[in-house]
Amino acid sequence: MAGFSELIKNFDKTREYVRDFFVYGCKVRSDFDKKSVRTYDDEKRRVESWMQDYMRYDDSVKGRHVSISVDSGHISENPLYNAYCSKSFTDNDIKLHFFLIDILQDGKSRTLRELTDTLNNEYEQLFDDQTVRNKLKEYTDEGIVIAEKQGKTMYYSFTESRADEYIKRYKGLDDALKFFSEAPDFGVIGNSIMKAVGIRNDLFHIKHNYLIHSLEDILIPDILVAIDDEHIQ
Repeated sequence: MAGFSELIKNFDKTREYVRDFFVYGCKVRSDFDKKSVRTYDDEKRRVESWMQDYMRYDDSVKGRHVSISVDSGHISENPLYNAYCSKSFTDNDIKLHFFLIDILQDGKSRTLRELTDTLNNEYEQLFDDQTVRNKLKEYTDEGIVIAEKQGKTMYYSFTESRADEYIKRYKGLDDALKFFSEAPDFGVIGNSIMKAVGIRNDLFHIKHNYLIHSLEDILIPDILVAIDDEHIQ
């Protein structure tokens, strides 16, 4: 039997439990009857590890009611964002991530073959071409890597667009980032950028901040892409 892990691959299931604890907060263990009791225990433990400072427990004749209690006017950061930071990775995923960053950080462009050869010769790591190509495509889609075709060959390099450089260059951008990290609908993006560059919100508290919408923030970019492609109205 697989052991408990705080990390998750599928956020959809966890979103339902976080929403129930935060919005309702009146359910007891037996009310979560869509899945097994073991599933409830695992999901509750995950939520507790992410939001331990905001968990509340009330006992009644029915059992223990578990809820998330947050006064938005007295916090500088939406605690529900913590759930987005718990995606799991395989060993190869995380190793390949750091190896590629290390190779490409000098700013030079390299072909897929050059990258796989460097991984093999200098890092003694054997990754097949398709695995590396898929990772590079993922990073290209995210804007982390630039893919440029020269003749018939694709060359890969790091993008020069870096959040920390923009923040240093443009006065007040860090303050704007602090505000929009708590504003819908892209707060989770702003919060992630702040964590990446080591910034904390020390300016803004929003009294009536409807935190629950942050559980859907990660869906907004996909929805906008679908609208732009006229897949939905």
